[in-house]
Order: sequence, then structure tokens, then C-alpha cells
Amino acid sequence: MRKSACFFRGVKLHYIIMRTLFVENLPDPGCGVDLERREAEHLFRVLRAAPGERFRLLDGRGGRAVAEVLPGKALRVESRERLPEPEKKLHLFFAQPRRNRLDALLPACAELGVWELHPCICARSVAEGAPNDRWRLQLLEGCKQSGNPFLPRVAEPEPLLPCVKRAADSGMGLFYGSVAAAEFPAAPAAGGIGWVVGPEGGFTPEEEAALRDSGVRPLNLGEFVLRLETAAVCGLAVLRRFMLTLLLAVAAVFLCGGCGRDAANHPLVRKGDYCRDIGEAKAAQVFYRRALKKYPDSPVLFLKLASLSDESLDDPLAAAWYYSEFLRVASDSPERETVEAGRRAALERLAGRKTGAAAASAEEGLRQRILLLEAENRRLNRALDDVKRRGGTSRGTPAEPGGANVRR
Repeated sequence: MRKSACFFRGVKLHYIIMRTLFVENLPDPGCGVDLERREAEHLFRVLRAAPGERFRLLDGRGGRAVAEVLPGKALRVESRERLPEPEKKLHLFFAQPRRNRLDALLPACAELGVWELHPCICARSVAEGAPNDRWRLQLLEGCKQSGNPFLPRVAEPEPLLPCVKRAADSGMGLFYGSVAAAEFPAAPAAGGIGWVVGPEGGFTPEEEAALRDSGVRPLNLGEFVLRLETAAVCGLAVLRRFMLTLLLAVAAVFLCGGCGRDAANHPLVRKGDYCRDIGEAKAAQVFYRRALKKYPDSPVLFLKLASLSDESLDDPLAAAWYYSEFLRVASDSPERETVEAGRRAALERLAGRKTGAAAASAEEGLRQRILLLEAENRRLNRALDDVKRRGGTSRGTPAEPGGANVRR
């Protein structure tokens, strides 16, 4: 684990870049970790891990943990979780390339979240062979690089057309590269989505006709001819993005009545989610607030900031404010009652557990206080900008109500 720093409008943020190790069986929190020889050598000889550093552990089956290095070159699990399998799975059906190109393709498949790889034998295949330990090693490296908790499965090689037909019969939506255009389905197929990539010489006319007869749709990736590994990665990225967009849209509609859908997948929000997951609540708060400037009426962001302030930062003032803003922009959300209860609890903590009219009065007083502080913050920011334009310097940055020093 190493710590890096970045600056956001005068505020120095420290965020943790956590390296990843693979462990076949994740122990319970508080227990020691038995690393494979290769992983142990990498950890202590290459990375020179020191006591107190933390590393992420993956088991390739959805298990994820954080472990701390102890004196004596030992590891102890601090926390562990089990992630659910993805609802819609991504499959790759491909003709095997030669070894050096296969070594580039396999890690990319793991990084893109491929669930299963299906090596296929085509009429123009240039390489064949059963999956081996080298395949697994390359896939593991891709998982460790990306943080993907699911090691892609690898099926045994088989002829192309029977393999694809069986997948199509199972309900999987299948696509292959073609110069012809293709329309995406209205929603991901029940069996997930598969991407079919042929050998360097392409499919024969008979194979392409059979693919179409099996329900495989053409997908145009551009006007130029792509290498096998390039076509595989590009097609997987396009189809993965398509699946994620639909799933995020459905989730946003369910949680927030259709508001703030674009915000949920913004890079700033993902950075905030990551910082929160590793316990860097202050950094998460700054990333969420930066995203809120881009999406000022996003209920997703108001709810994230409210729960972060309430649960991780012990800031009931900010929590009550963000809960109120969520209720303002998402008044018809199915989460309304839960959010209202959280807002009342934050106000009671702040107002010394006042209830009824006293709590309402306290809330109004807090709202006025926040408005005054925001106005003062804007005034100070304008003054700071004037100083900078005149070539001067200023120490410090005005603080937001109840949070880190961040300019609005």
C-alpha cells in the first residue's frame, strides 16, 4: 500500500492506492493469511511490505478482504466481504491467437469483467491448445490490476458453431464483428451477452452465415480491419458499457425516481465510493462535493453525502442538510420514509434530542445558519479571487459548513 497526494483548490488530499494479492481461501477477520509462495515473494521481496501497511485480498470467487502487514512478515485480515455475482454476465467466444497475443488478451478480459472465456476452433484458426496454468496466471494478473473479484472461468476448446448455438439456445444475446450495422436489444438478454471473435483470417462465408442463422447479430466497430485481440477488447468494452448503462439506469429509476442517473457513474463519484470503502471519509466527501457541483440536483449525491456525514464523519449538521436536499429533489422516492427518519435522527442529535415544535424550530435555525455561512463563504472566495488577480497570496481557504476546507 502506498499513499499519494493530490490538491483540490488548496486542500491536500491523501488517498490510498491499495495493491492486491490473490489468496485461494480468505480467512475470517482477525486470522492470519497463508500466501502462495509467489505472492509472498512479491509482497516482501518486490514490494518490501512493512508492518502497518494494508493490502487488498481477492479469492477470485467474489471474496474481498483488507489485510494488515504484521512484524515477522505476516498478514492479518482486518475485514472481509462477499460480493454478489453480476446479474448480467459477459462471455467471450474467440479463436485462439498465438501465444504472445494471447498473453495480452487474457489480462484484458479479466480487467473488463468477462465471466467466462470459450476458446473456439474455427476453419481458419492458427493456434489450438487446452487452457493451462499460464492462462490462469494471466487472468489473475488482470484481476489484481483491476480489482475484479471474479476470476474469469475458462471452458474447454470446442468447434465454433455448436458452442455458439448452445449459448444462443440458452437465451444469451450474441454479437460478432462485421461491417454491417447492428441495433442493440432493448435490454440485456436473460442469459447475459456474448461477443464472438474469429481468427486472424476472419470467419469463412459459411461460418458467418451459420452465425446469423443461430441468432448472432453483427456489430460494427468501425471501417478498419482489427487484429483478433484488438477486436476482442473493443467489442467487450462496447458491450460491457451497454450492459452497465442499462443496469445503472434501472437502479437510478428505482432509487430516485429517475433523477441523477448520470451522476451515479461519474468518475468523481466512483473515486468517492472507493475512498469511502477504504475508510478515507474526508477524501470521499471532497470527491462527492466536486461531483455535486456538476450535478447540483442529484438525489444520488445528496444521499451519499448525507450518509457519509451521518455515519463516517459524525457531522449531524451536514447530514440533516443533505437529507433535506434529497427530500426536496426526490419527493416521490420510495426511500423517502427512510431518509426522513435519518433527517429527524440527525436533528435530534444536533438539537439535544428536542422533539415536536422545538425540533422544527431548531431545524429552521440550522437552515438559516447554513445559508449565512454559505453567503460568507462566497464572499471570502470572491475576496480571495481578487487577491490572486492582483498577484497576491492568501493563506487558508474558507471552510464549508460542517466539512473540510473546500471552496463551493
